Formats: sequence, C-alpha cells, structure tokens
Amino acid sequence: MSRDIALEHIRAALAEVLSKKVDKLDEKSHLIKDGIVDSLDLMNFLLQLENRIGKKLTAIDETFSDFRVGTLADLILAEAG
Repeated sequence: MSRDIALEHIRAALAEVLSKKVDKLDEKSHLIKDGIVDSLDLMNFLLQLENRIGKKLTAIDETFSDFRVGTLADLILAEAG
C-alpha cells in the first residue's frame, strides 16, 4: 500500500463518520486537538478505518494519543507491511 492510499483511507473514513468531506486536512492535522473529531467520532473513525484497510491497528490502545494524520498513515503502512 502506498502512503497516498493510506491517506485516502483516512480521508474516506473521516468523511463517512462525519458525513462530510474534511477540508484543510494534512499530515500535521491532529484529529482531536484540531477539533476535527470528538471522542465518540474518534472511536467510530477508528472502526471505519480498520474496516477499510482490513486490519486492526494494534498500536492504538487506551494510552495512544498521537492522532495526527501522518502518524495514522505511518501506522497503516506498518500494519500493511
């Protein structure tokens, strides 16, 4: 999987959960700190994302807090590898 595809999965999962396209989303965007999602939306987003990529993101647990788009793309690529 390429990085561009990983980023597209993130954007698509966000659009699905939020029922709208998220403008101004880049790799430095932090989903929580930038107010893109709240905690409930985040859980739904992660489920949607894992369904899209067909894998569980094992690095994301109750202590994980780095919800930057670039970090999530890195995790997707690591799990896909």
